[in-house]
Amino acid sequence: MANPEHLALAREGSAAVNRFASQNPGVPLDLSGADLSSTQLQGCSLQAANLSGADFAGANLRNADLSGADLRNASLAGVDLRSANLRGADARGAVIHRARLDDADLRGLAMEAIGVGRQLVCTSPSTFQNARWDRARLEEMLSMLNLNRDWEIRYEIVPRA
Repeated sequence: MANPEHLALAREGSAAVNRFASQNPGVPLDLSGADLSSTQLQGCSLQAANLSGADFAGANLRNADLSGADLRNASLAGVDLRSANLRGADARGAVIHRARLDDADLRGLAMEAIGVGRQLVCTSPSTFQNARWDRARLEEMLSMLNLNRDWEIRYEIVPRA
């Protein structure tokens, strides 16, 4: 259950959350299970926050720092995560279809995944349903599949007609 003080800050927006983070370094927010759908949290500092089970559907988290955050079973459907830092976050069980992930830092992001070297590869097709990436991002993500020394995947990326 979300900390009521933290929930009030999140509903105020990025400025309130960032002020709290700067005044309370090392104190992660607890927004677990909170309904934060359609909130404006762009540029928000949510490092190591407990966001498990939270509903961010349609929220703006562009340029947000979610590094190390617990996003397990959260709803990120339709969320703007462009240029967000998701490094080391745990998003296992999260729903992220229709999310915008252009230029997001996904290094070390844990999802319903299997290990490929030190990388994780999503194994659920519905997890990334309707996610939009540019060609370079797709090629980068698909190249992770070829880190395995025992097999190679060949693919072709072509625009839809």
